[in-house]
Amino acid sequence: MKKVRRNKKSKKKIITIISVVLVLIIIIIGIILFVVNKINSSKINVILKDDLEVEINSKVKLLSFIDKIENGEVVSEDVEVDTSSLGTKSLEIELKNKDKKETYKFDINVVDTTAPVIEAEDNITINIDDEVDLVKYATVSDNSKEDIKVEIEGDYDLDKAGKYNLKYVAKDSSGNEVSYDFILNIVEDPNNRSFVTSKGFVAKVVDGVTYIDGVLIVNKTYSLPEEYGSGLTINTTNAFNSMQKDASKEGLNLYISSGYRSYYTQKTLYNNYVARDGVANADTYSARAGHSEHQTGLAFDLNTIDESFANTKEGKWVSNNCYKYGLILRYPKGKDNITGYMYESWHLRYVGVELATKLYNNGNWITLEEYYGIDSKYS
Repeated sequence: MKKVRRNKKSKKKIITIISVVLVLIIIIIGIILFVVNKINSSKINVILKDDLEVEINSKVKLLSFIDKIENGEVVSEDVEVDTSSLGTKSLEIELKNKDKKETYKFDINVVDTTAPVIEAEDNITINIDDEVDLVKYATVSDNSKEDIKVEIEGDYDLDKAGKYNLKYVAKDSSGNEVSYDFILNIVEDPNNRSFVTSKGFVAKVVDGVTYIDGVLIVNKTYSLPEEYGSGLTINTTNAFNSMQKDASKEGLNLYISSGYRSYYTQKTLYNNYVARDGVANADTYSARAGHSEHQTGLAFDLNTIDESFANTKEGKWVSNNCYKYGLILRYPKGKDNITGYMYESWHLRYVGVELATKLYNNGNWITLEEYYGIDSKYS
């Protein structure tokens, strides 16, 4: 039998070919890896934050959703995002690195998970004869900025005196609900009650004295008890003293010609005016007893109690500067039908700097009646 011999040269040739192929494969893989790495090293990678939900009408910046940016930087300005409507909102940012610029888009979700906020009085006291809308005693705000109606839960009878435990309830269109417990006291005493003005302010009558936002109110509609008052208040006196001091630096002479008046002094004064000019005329420039601001201890008359005061240097300076001291021109020009009294350039009333500044209104005086939504008429 003939013995077959293998060709050693052929075997070596095959091994050489395989080796070359392997080397080529390794080279190709290396090239591929190099290219991929090169590509990846130039690719801008944006990593977003986990939470992409924001509340409706919240203030949030564009870049607050970005956790990290790899291989690049942001070109876009960090502007505020419009979150005024619910649902998915598409955003985009401009990016760049040394190789290129690109736009990156992503979505956020605008939601409403916040309940409305109710502001109201814990205790409301009304007179048994009052016609009131209890809903007006509460104000509701919500982050959605929608108009939300308030409902009242609980039973009560406006014609029956008593204490009623009630609650205000408000729900927004997203289903978020809030409630506010309050007590309704229905009393038969008109000297201790509360009511809501036409401008939505809650007024309280305590022992016959009316306050709106903590400001004592006296005019033809709202009066004071006979025994109220004893003199000018400390705040009123201090306000005048400060104003007088600053006016004197400008060569002006201010002095109080009529300050506090008791109920009985006002009664005598008013009756004398009636005897001289008649009721109709007297009511245009003098208050009836119990209806005078002078009895509050918060008001006073300056210098000459006469129309001529308005045209003096003192009168003009007072009209433009008294608010800085918490004082107001109580009966401005052209507001007779609102205040119930003629223009009195000499009559000032203390209300505090914040409110006085609002009422000054850059020289176009607003009355307390206009600001709070009340009238001034004798019943």
